[in-house]
Amino acid sequence: MLKGFILVLFSFIISYSFAQDDYVLESTESTKNEVNSAIFNKPNPDYTSYFTTPTAFTLSKRDFRLASNDILFFKVSYGLTSNTTLSLNMSAFSSLVGSIKQNLKRNETVNISITASLGDLTSGIKDTTVLFAGTSCQATIGDHQNNLTIGTGIYYINSNVEMINEEHEFFFHVINAGFQNQLSKNIYFLIDGMYFTNYNILTGGVGFKFVIKTKYSINAGIMPIVWNNIRTSRHDFTSGVLPFFSARMLIERKD
Repeated sequence: MLKGFILVLFSFIISYSFAQDDYVLESTESTKNEVNSAIFNKPNPDYTSYFTTPTAFTLSKRDFRLASNDILFFKVSYGLTSNTTLSLNMSAFSSLVGSIKQNLKRNETVNISITASLGDLTSGIKDTTVLFAGTSCQATIGDHQNNLTIGTGIYYINSNVEMINEEHEFFFHVINAGFQNQLSKNIYFLIDGMYFTNYNILTGGVGFKFVIKTKYSINAGIMPIVWNNIRTSRHDFTSGVLPFFSARMLIERKD
């Protein structure tokens, strides 16, 4: 009788302990999820591009985005609607290129965009005109924090001076890809690349994004580049690495 009671009591204690373990595990898991939600759901103010390539995301309606890359290139973007973004690209080399980006959202995790661009790469240089036009398409899987993008574009340049291969006009085709992963509340890992198929040029960026408060971000990394000497018919590849730095700010609408 005593042995039977002890066995029942032991079984109850074991069962109760397992039940408490289950409760603790669920509670711990719940707390962990809440902590992760608080950490990783912080808004990412710079979600429309990686280092050198774009995502398919567009700005929210009436939001502004200001970007500066290596203090030489500047970009101002405005959300005309939540699916349409207008941008103006400028540089220290007097380039002035406007673009319109239209998001064709498929669902919460798949976005597709089409962009058209037109401008002058030497608008401020006297007696020199380098007209630029092109279109591209991007497909992004994921959200503003963690995503993967692949895309392609074709561009046309017409100049009144000799440029590549001593030609005045030429086309080039680009294939691009980018990846972003949130490592902590304020730090992201970024990597992207562009391949110019008809000129055998590969470049991109790899590094980190640092988010400051909820409106500012700083990207820092390196920009590798590999290219073939297009003036020769043989495979004469050259490579190099440049430092990359950009500062970006999101100005959100206030209703």
